[in-house]
Formats: sequence, C-alpha cells, structure tokens
Amino acid sequence: MIIAVLILIFSVLALIAVLELFKKRQWQQLITVLMLLAFGFTLSFLLAIGIEVPNPNKGIEFLIKGSGLPKLFD
Repeated sequence: MIIAVLILIFSVLALIAVLELFKKRQWQQLITVLMLLAFGFTLSFLLAIGIEVPNPNKGIEFLIKGSGLPKLFD
C-alpha cells in the first residue's frame, strides 16, 4: 500500500513538472527535474521497503577531510 501511494505521488509530481517544462521547451531544467525526481523516488522506495539508507553526512565528511578543507578553517 505504501509503495502504491509513493508511486502515485511521484507520478503526479512528475506529470505536473514535466508537462510545464515540456511546453516551455526548457530541456535542461526538465533533465534536472527528472534526475532529482528519480533520486528522490529511489531513496523513498528504499526506505519504504525497509532498506537502511546510509547517512550522507559520513560521505560529506569523508570528502571534506580528503580534500584538506578542514586545514583552511582551523
């Protein structure tokens, strides 16, 4: 039931966003919206079926520590 509601919500969101951008021929924005919707749907779907999604903070901390940025702010 949760997955059906999730699919319905994302379908309505995609339909509204895609039609408007398609009419205006804004292809770059359309691609961006579709990618963000796909990413959001994937994360929501994984949470809905019970798969634990890793915390994005750990990845961000790893990138910042690896780039040497903390030395700039110390």
